[in-house]
Amino acid sequence: MQKERAGKTPETYVYMNGEIILSKDARLSIWDRGLIYGDGFFTTMRAEKGRVFFLAEHLKRLKGSCALFRIRFPEQLHQKDIYTEILSLNGLNNRCAMMKIIITRGEEQGLGLPYGNEPTYIIIAKPYEPPHERYQQGWHLVSFHIPRSCLLSAHKSLNYLYNMWAKHYALEQGADDAILIGHDGLVKETSVGSIIFQRHGRWFTPQGEDILPGITLNMLSKLWEIKGISIERKATCFNDLINADQVWVLNSLIGIIPVRKINEHILEPAGDWRFANESRQWLWEYAIYERF
Repeated sequence: MQKERAGKTPETYVYMNGEIILSKDARLSIWDRGLIYGDGFFTTMRAEKGRVFFLAEHLKRLKGSCALFRIRFPEQLHQKDIYTEILSLNGLNNRCAMMKIIITRGEEQGLGLPYGNEPTYIIIAKPYEPPHERYQQGWHLVSFHIPRSCLLSAHKSLNYLYNMWAKHYALEQGADDAILIGHDGLVKETSVGSIIFQRHGRWFTPQGEDILPGITLNMLSKLWEIKGISIERKATCFNDLINADQVWVLNSLIGIIPVRKINEHILEPAGDWRFANESRQWLWEYAIYERF
């Protein structure tokens, strides 16, 4: 077998515009609006044992974004066997993987939101190593004030620079992620996930129209309902998090990460995150054994 050169990306199979091809054969037009304007949407999913976690929920959110912004949604993306085949061809059936769906408006000309007939759509998959140490150590979050909020904040747009800017800021501060605080002074989410927090035995999540509706948050809410636990939505200020008994970050890859520190404030009792670990396990077991 030929040894991979250092720094070279190994060849993988991808699904692009109705075909499964090698990544080296994938071609994107220089006129694609996703490239020129960031005119498109994406979603990121976790897969294990050949199963994509909460695929239907991801597709529903993605389809809703496309409908609102007049991008034709490729119905081929509902074919579950495509995801299974991509995982299999890339040798990911027996390990944890990240899958991403990307949709752009394609090569439609002009400004505005033209409803084209030929969107660009891509599915990619690669190995994913869960942050096992962070599950035990917890995350350090820092506050990050975003200059403005808009409708796009509630969608996974390819215009992702705000989130990457916030994440970069957090990493420069030696933290794991950033809490996004809007111009109204209210907490929205982190750069990569939803926030939930506990206070006096009750669980809350920030409320607002400019917050991404998190898939993991939604599924956790449904699972907790079975156990008699509810998550209330409320306008959340920064002090709500500082004074919380527990704060968690949720997203589709990490599942649930407890927070040990916000700015310079240590959350007490730090380190007792058994319920976070149990809830994460419930999510993964449900995703693997109850749903494709």
